[in-house]
Amino acid sequence: MKELVEYLIPYKGLSMGKHEYQFHVQDSFFKALKSESVEKGDLKVNLIIDKDSRLLIAHIFIKGTVKLVCDRCLDLFDFPIDVDYEQIYKYGDAPDQNIDDILYLPSNEYQLDVSKLILENILLQIPIRKVHPYDADGNPTCNMKQLELIDNYTKKHKTDPRWDVLKNIKFDD
Repeated sequence: MKELVEYLIPYKGLSMGKHEYQFHVQDSFFKALKSESVEKGDLKVNLIIDKDSRLLIAHIFIKGTVKLVCDRCLDLFDFPIDVDYEQIYKYGDAPDQNIDDILYLPSNEYQLDVSKLILENILLQIPIRKVHPYDADGNPTCNMKQLELIDNYTKKHKTDPRWDVLKNIKFDD
């Protein structure tokens, strides 16, 4: 994927110490990684890699917005993303025991692909229920015309009378 070549960092050639990288994540990034949750966004990524003789520590800062579809009114809205995350990489093959906080860099590899790390951290910021934020008065900022259409549709469609009979069932307490 030539769209993501800028996210490949050749760590074997880096000198010991801190190295800083900056990326501008936009729509093409999400399209290249085939993200289903997010298709559009505008984010600034600051990545600091601290190389040691035995490990790499990647400190990632992501700030910006992604476009999400509101679950209530189906309009797009900007959702703010603010990430401060640290990932530890060790050199060598992974041991038999899996440690969640540490990723292993195989000895035959020479570069680190940070695109998936960036995408995962963005996706972890997105809530399960995506709705427009509320305004200062506590009112939803959803598309009111769309909400009225949905409300009218639910009022027009009556329930199936075969299922209404189940409402009369009494359970012993």
